[in-house]
Amino acid sequence: MFYIPLHYNELRPEFSEVVTMPILPFGDKNPKIDAKAYISPQATIVGDVEIGEGASVWPGAVIRGDQASVRIGENTCIQDSVVVHAHTDDNPAIIGNLSVVGSASVIHGVYIGDSANIGEGCVVFDGATLGEGIMLAPGSIVPPNIVIPPRSLNSGVPASQIRELSREEVEKQTLRAEAIAQVFQMLKRWQGAP
Repeated sequence: MFYIPLHYNELRPEFSEVVTMPILPFGDKNPKIDAKAYISPQATIVGDVEIGEGASVWPGAVIRGDQASVRIGENTCIQDSVVVHAHTDDNPAIIGNLSVVGSASVIHGVYIGDSANIGEGCVVFDGATLGEGIMLAPGSIVPPNIVIPPRSLNSGVPASQIRELSREEVEKQTLRAEAIAQVFQMLKRWQGAP
């Protein structure tokens, strides 16, 4: 018979403290994180990174502003194990407000507009521009320097436009991002954060 502890500390008491991953400078660049953003203790933030009010960065996410800048807008959600990085100053990584980047996605040096929904496991390469209100289906790959028009559903390898999104569909994406932001503000209060 297996014993499953109610708390991990019962099994490994030496790990009773929460182990946090770093929020680190890179050279003279320090991450700038709004006081009302939520950053998981298991996320890594490095260098020239700005994270806006109400944004959330989930466990295992890595946001690297070591080679170029990364900007994440207000109430935007960076889910579990997402990597956001930029290689050159010509292609910073900019993710707008009220957007959701699904788990295990990789975002390299791209522009993503407001109210976007990037599905789980997507890869978006350098120089791509994803317009406001886009939806990228899970597992899609966006090649370098591609422009995806606003308010469109895109899918595939490489991603291509399936159809336009209605105003109501884009509004649902915005409402989803707002709901996630509210959940993480509650989590901060539960953890006793300001």
